Amino acid sequence: MDVESFRQRIPVCQRMAYLNTGMSGPSPVPVVDAIKKRLDYEMEEGLGNPDVVEGTRALRDAARRCVASFLNASPEEICITKNTTDGLNMVLNGLPWQPGDEIVTCDLEHSSVIVPSYFKQRQSGVVMNMVSMAPDEPMESILSKIEAAITPRTRLVFLSHIEWSSGLRMPVEGIRRLTRDMGVKLLLDGAQTAGHIRLDMKELDCDFYSIPGQKWLLGSEGVGALYIRQDRIEEVAPVHLGGRAVLPHSGPRELEPNTASMDKFLMSSSSTALQAGLMAAIDFIQEAGISDIEQRNLDLAGALKDSLRETPGVTVLSPLDRQISSGLVTFAIDGVDPEQAVAELWKRNKIAVRRISYPACIRASLHFFNTENEVANLAEAVRGLAETGVAG
Repeated sequence: MDVESFRQRIPVCQRMAYLNTGMSGPSPVPVVDAIKKRLDYEMEEGLGNPDVVEGTRALRDAARRCVASFLNASPEEICITKNTTDGLNMVLNGLPWQPGDEIVTCDLEHSSVIVPSYFKQRQSGVVMNMVSMAPDEPMESILSKIEAAITPRTRLVFLSHIEWSSGLRMPVEGIRRLTRDMGVKLLLDGAQTAGHIRLDMKELDCDFYSIPGQKWLLGSEGVGALYIRQDRIEEVAPVHLGGRAVLPHSGPRELEPNTASMDKFLMSSSSTALQAGLMAAIDFIQEAGISDIEQRNLDLAGALKDSLRETPGVTVLSPLDRQISSGLVTFAIDGVDPEQAVAELWKRNKIAVRRISYPACIRASLHFFNTENEVANLAEAVRGLAETGVAG
């Protein structure tokens, strides 16, 4: 992989050490160009122009096909959404629930998993069973804990594929085998996976999977995608209702629900420009090669962990086992508040990282366009904070 050729097309790389892709990835020039081109076209031609209307339908269909191909799913199993949380809520609020039904999740989860589960508990009498996990919980222990948490009332296991809080890569293939054997559905938050690791919905065989466009895919804010396995589509009712939630009809007295198509989730309008950008982002990632990206991210993360582990006063929270690792690295500095550390790394070194609230730590996101020098510079800057604190 010619890393420099990709960096030249990501303008932010010329301005700083951008190690915060897990929050929002820096869009490359081709992504922004695709969005601008579509917006200019709509401005000049008008959205109501019949040719534009036809082209809009074609572009949206192409976006679904593009995402489906990237995930190894069928276009009929894909709905373009606003973001990961949007897709997760579609599923969680669209499934039928009875009081006493259980959702199994864990305490490393992002609020996009925990908060919707909490409100489902408040509103529907569903029990949220939250499993305690260490940031570097071993694979066998994860599987054992999930299996022990599943009861005859469990209806859904709801987890992230990669945990935002530590970069722990959950053994979702093993979890899927457990849920399949026990007749439990599996909903996965893919906020930290798409564009980061290889994804194959047919191979994974989960029931539901939601991804964003703006993180590791390097697309823009405001667009994502939801996968629902074909045999589960009818089980999820649309919560927000528009014209596509019913079958085609000739009059208002002939309405019938559209249960079998992902189109039932669509609203009357969405940004075609953002979908054009999403396709350009997927093309950019595929040019680099997702398997090469995955390995490079692990190499960069491993180098950072090795350096940080040698630094007195620094504790690495992320897993050290490569099999359950990712490009996310979280760490704590003795006596230094994570929020202050993030601010100082930016102020002193123009290094962009972020704070994680639970467990309290600093998180660096290592994507394929990052360099070994950037990793070394972050390690050195952290060493300085560990030695002198934020006042040094």
